[in-house]
Amino acid sequence: MIEDVIRKIEAADMILVGIGEELDSLCHIEKEEQYRKTAAKINSEESAWMLPFLKKSILQRIEKKRTGIYEGLQTILKQKNYFVVSLCQDGLLRQSGLDQERITEPCGGYDRFQCTKKCSAELYPVEERMIEQIRGFWESGQLIDRPKELFCPKCGSGLEFNNIDAADYLEEGYLESWSRYKKWLQGTVNKKLCVIELGVGMKYPTVIRWPFEKIVYFNQRAEMFRIHDRLYQIPEEIRDRAHGICRIPEEFLMELDVK
Repeated sequence: MIEDVIRKIEAADMILVGIGEELDSLCHIEKEEQYRKTAAKINSEESAWMLPFLKKSILQRIEKKRTGIYEGLQTILKQKNYFVVSLCQDGLLRQSGLDQERITEPCGGYDRFQCTKKCSAELYPVEERMIEQIRGFWESGQLIDRPKELFCPKCGSGLEFNNIDAADYLEEGYLESWSRYKKWLQGTVNKKLCVIELGVGMKYPTVIRWPFEKIVYFNQRAEMFRIHDRLYQIPEEIRDRAHGICRIPEEFLMELDVK
């Protein structure tokens, strides 16, 4: 089936790729025993605000190893007219060599802060100093220089990472790239479109899974490959032009790189 996917990509006029939560490095982090122990310690000290910083610290540690999973995808999409929609918050797609203007990440990530009260649409850079302090706690199990919570310079409320886990998510952080995506979609009408879903489950089905099915339904020249280790099923309405592949998406991507 790898060969079939590659052939369809090469023959397509345009390629639409959906990256699901199953490929998000944060899912792996939350399952780590050491992370769970440290998270429990932070919570017991009533410092839950530090947990996202702990995740950011671990992301930095594993990013080089994890970024490699997208190398094959970057290779086969090069020189093609594509767009990637990702539910991942780990930010690794932006380090994969894929065109930044052809990526949208509506769930946000761990690259910028927003005000918890959303007093303005302004986003703030993440301070590396704070990440290093949290990393020190994760590695040593103790805080010598206890970090202080960050506050919004405009209203004095707390700052949090600009992603969908925020209490009041500031969506302006991704709307520009989402507008590019919607404009790109308009150009897929009556084009030979190859749609690829990788690890897209049911966490946010209205972002990728259901819209992609609708795109394939209406575009009679579209063909879809849905790769998932459990939720690979295809609706009856598009079964003639869609293929459910029961595979672990990460392994599928690594084989794509070998080809």
